[in-house]
Amino acid sequence: MKFPVFRLTAVLLGSAALLSAEEPALPQALGASPSFHSDGPRGFLKPSKSIKPPVSGTTAAVAPSIVQAPTAETRLRRLVVVSGSMTPEAIREAILACGQTRTPVTTVGGVSAPAPVLSDLAGLFGSTVTEDTQKKVLETVRKGMGSSTKPLKRVEVVGWLPSEGVMAVAVYPES
Repeated sequence: MKFPVFRLTAVLLGSAALLSAEEPALPQALGASPSFHSDGPRGFLKPSKSIKPPVSGTTAAVAPSIVQAPTAETRLRRLVVVSGSMTPEAIREAILACGQTRTPVTTVGGVSAPAPVLSDLAGLFGSTVTEDTQKKVLETVRKGMGSSTKPLKRVEVVGWLPSEGVMAVAVYPES
């Protein structure tokens, strides 16, 4: 009895499909014995290498440096008005603390800024700092902090935190 070629091909493909359906094609380990699958898993294998994150020494965070003059691209973002009687360490701490806040004007050491001073300073925030901008800030604070009953005060720049755009000015009462 002669089978046509098409029937023979169909039978071969059908039997190949049945054999492949019985055992799914899984990736085989190199050099694994045939009894590996029949015995079942024997537990977790110990890895030959382990990847660990790099060990970094405990480096202390470097505090930002406070400078006397800003860089050319520094923008005025915040202003700290401190009392001239404060110690340099206290002024430094006030500058660093103001760099972490979002308040545009911070007064420290018993100094208070009236509302007109704050509104006059509002137009200077966001501008690139030049010598002219610094003079405008100092003049605005000096004029705004004085009144007819109190003598005008001397105001000077005591520090900059250029990375945050923080300018610190000290207010000294005239004697």
